[in-house]
Amino acid sequence: MSSETKSSWTDDLPVCKFTGAGFSTNQVYNDDGSRRMEAHKFNERSFHCRADENTSIYAIFSGHGGSQVADFCLQKIAAEILLGQLNERGATEEDVKEVLRQAFVITEKGYLESIDSNLARKTVLQCELEGLSQYEISRDYQIVLERLNLINEELKVGTSIALALIHKQKLYICNIGTCRALLCKNDNNNVLRVVQLSVDHNLYNEDEILRLQQLGVDVQAFRQSPGFSTRTIGSYFYKAGYKECDLLSSAKSEPIIAQPEIVGPIPLDESCRFLLLISSGLCKTLNDVFPNDRNLVNKEIVQMAVEQFRTQSTLMGVSQSVVHKIDQMHHERFIRQMRETQSSSIKTREDIILLVRNFNFPMPNAIQRNRQQFAYLYINFDLRFHSTQSGVIQATQIQIVQPIQNVALMKRKK
Repeated sequence: MSSETKSSWTDDLPVCKFTGAGFSTNQVYNDDGSRRMEAHKFNERSFHCRADENTSIYAIFSGHGGSQVADFCLQKIAAEILLGQLNERGATEEDVKEVLRQAFVITEKGYLESIDSNLARKTVLQCELEGLSQYEISRDYQIVLERLNLINEELKVGTSIALALIHKQKLYICNIGTCRALLCKNDNNNVLRVVQLSVDHNLYNEDEILRLQQLGVDVQAFRQSPGFSTRTIGSYFYKAGYKECDLLSSAKSEPIIAQPEIVGPIPLDESCRFLLLISSGLCKTLNDVFPNDRNLVNKEIVQMAVEQFRTQSTLMGVSQSVVHKIDQMHHERFIRQMRETQSSSIKTREDIILLVRNFNFPMPNAIQRNRQQFAYLYINFDLRFHSTQSGVIQATQIQIVQPIQNVALMKRKK
């Protein structure tokens, strides 16, 4: 997705040709209206692959405070799902949902195990300060404090995820945090409707407010940041380390959790037109543009996508054009506020990713390949991984479809 994105084994998986992903790195706005690129490294990730004729996976990972957890999840979750029991004989729809649930549970556990060295270093540093007064610490132990602060910042890093699984022509959505999944389908009157399949885990969500209040958290303290993710993968500092966080220390137990929401199965019939996966940064950007009506966000981005379907020739063009338009709208709102009031509530724009999976929505300008000039070679091979679900080496079969010149046809033409 950017020059900072690390390579992943998922890069070698065959991509889904019915998908396009657009992105834009974060920006800082200056008072004169100009923009500075990348206040921080790009923290969002995505992938979309067709594992076999029955299974495709699509996901967006929005890193909070860094990209470490997003990178970890990108590597881990795909492997856990592909090595799950999706294709076992007799596997039920509930079995598929359990594979998704366990993939998130195992990924969370794996990440927390990976930061053991950081936790050990933190314990050693805290022991150095034990028994000292605040005056002594501030006077003589500044270096130790700085090291502790750096470790705590790393322990705050987490990620939101929106993941879509298509298995045997049925759609499953699994999400945690503030990424979104929108399904666009025709109703009985053939009118295009948008359905949000994901759940926003933040303080705009009444259920999340109630959950935190029951734990003893003062949710009013978060009134300046209602978009704070109340469920994530990672974010150790707000989970096992929550007693050190002033806003969460009153909780009776860990307030930030890693429990995902799972929706499905949804049969993919002719009424299903396309699917949008929207990153946390893109959701926030749209909320900045439409601050007075959060329900308008989904409708607006779907309308933008429909407009681009009618004009673009590729799905990459559709997704990137929508991202570009939202980028422009956000900056224009900042300019307008500065002109009207000499100040703006908008100072930055976060990283954004939009993933579009088309089912059957028409693209009149789509590039038509001359299929008569090519034959198609189907190659099956096994990928082997160590799965923490079973504790043994497992394999999954991947199919690559490789277009090759149709030699016989070319000879006839000569």
